[in-house]
Amino acid sequence: MNMANQKRAPLQVTGKSRGFGLVELMVAITIGLIMLGGIGYVYLGSRQTFRTQDDFSRIQENVRYALDQVGMDVRMAGYSGCVNLSSIDPKNPAAMPITVIANGAPTVGLAEGMHGYASATWSAPGTVPANWFANTGVFHVTRASSEGVNLIGNMTAVNANIQINGNPTGIVAEQALLISDCASADLFRATNVASGTVTIAHTTSNCAILGGTACNTTNNLSKAYGSDAEIYSILSTTYFIGTNPAGNPALYRRQQMGAQTDPAEELVENVENIVMRFGIDTNMDFVVDNYVEPDDVTNWRQVLTARISLVFRSNSNNVATQTQPYVVEGATLTPATTDRRLRRVATATFGLRNRLP
Repeated sequence: MNMANQKRAPLQVTGKSRGFGLVELMVAITIGLIMLGGIGYVYLGSRQTFRTQDDFSRIQENVRYALDQVGMDVRMAGYSGCVNLSSIDPKNPAAMPITVIANGAPTVGLAEGMHGYASATWSAPGTVPANWFANTGVFHVTRASSEGVNLIGNMTAVNANIQINGNPTGIVAEQALLISDCASADLFRATNVASGTVTIAHTTSNCAILGGTACNTTNNLSKAYGSDAEIYSILSTTYFIGTNPAGNPALYRRQQMGAQTDPAEELVENVENIVMRFGIDTNMDFVVDNYVEPDDVTNWRQVLTARISLVFRSNSNNVATQTQPYVVEGATLTPATTDRRLRRVATATFGLRNRLP
């Protein structure tokens, strides 16, 4: 048979080899768009959830650190060595003039220990910080420094010079100091600090630094202290809300010890306010009778506890879907309508250990 003369069979086109029709293409595109939209929605939702969780984590971290720092100072308010303020009489100026220099203004004393301010203008000790966020709370703590220096030996008389071995804390002339043992304590001003075996000449005659109009006018301490006594510098610390270089509100701390005032340091960013309530003991039974605002405290020696509320906010705006009101000490506050930040109010109550028995 001649293969050349044989007719070829026509090609058969099966359904599998045919192309897409217009309807099928439109259906595929629609399904793809739906899937792409779903993936995008999940991505955006996951991204928003991540931002929210990240901001909450940052706030939580800031809360822990800020309350640790604040709590340590508040608990130490009025620290006077191993003697407790409740066991001595700071009202007796001969025994212990109660007001010491604090950031340049002798308005907050060791007997007060702590003082809060909630006025619209700066009324705390020292000059107004240039970055202070007006109309926010301020509080001030006065205490002896944590590090004391022992006397080398007993004083020969109540007005004798005080000798200590070395000067690790950098005591200088004109500095307000505290001498304390476990029975009594005296505040005094160092008039001269000799090197070597350090000898401190002292007086309590500078009423502008050490007390009011009735302060002791001699260089006599309440007793001749022994080698079991220690010398402490007076540490004054002011906490306030300031604007940081990035333009955000932050918790700041300014400290002064002796003649040195440290620059204000930023502790935690995105803290908007400090709100305080103080537990007062009006009948001297060492039990808190009421919690009051700073302006309602008439005698700061009655304060046994401090309830501190710090208002934290997220770093990012537009995190929440709408404005988030928040509650501070029973008052509901609502940010501006354009503010979509997350906020948390962290509240802690601290006992003034040196005021309690």
